Amino acid sequence: MTDAPATPSRIERKRAQRVAELERAAARLFAQRGYDRTNFEDVAAELDLRGPSLYHYFSSKDDLLRRCLHSSSEEVLGRLRALADAPGPPAEVLRALFREQVLIEVRDFPEFAPLFLTMPVSVPEIRAIVLDVRRAHAAIFEDVAHRVVEGLAPDILRVRMSVVFGALAYVPEWYDPAGSLAPEALADELADTLLALFIAER
Repeated sequence: MTDAPATPSRIERKRAQRVAELERAAARLFAQRGYDRTNFEDVAAELDLRGPSLYHYFSSKDDLLRRCLHSSSEEVLGRLRALADAPGPPAEVLRALFREQVLIEVRDFPEFAPLFLTMPVSVPEIRAIVLDVRRAHAAIFEDVAHRVVEGLAPDILRVRMSVVFGALAYVPEWYDPAGSLAPEALADELADTLLALFIAER
């Protein structure tokens, strides 16, 4: 018999909440200013703290970015893999993936999406982490797309997936959350539009 996992103490919960707040603030600034032009003082100021206080949570700016990448990618990839593994017709699963990706970018993780999609990173080790996450992310979509269009020439499938990833990567650049299109409606519209690339010939 194994012991039940210990319930986090109030102090641990408070620390976890503060770390999550700092990661979101850092991700937002990294996306706006770039990694090289963002420092601990900038991130701390977002939460009315002093720069040195961040060393209680992160050993360096590199560590902060790594933690941002890890925590967000772990949750996002988990959500997408759960959808990809769900039963149902492959076309419906692929549409669900497209829809979920849009919601991740514009509703649930708007601060983090640019870290993986558009932000240049000058640190080779961190750039490698970003590339690994991108590959894992792409593989989820590609595996389901293969099931939708079995027999399609690999080069043609690659072209269509490139269109998909290009379209999804820039949604946060042009989407206005204050506009007339709610995130859910946007997600439905884009999911249908992108799915048409894979089912039009069937």
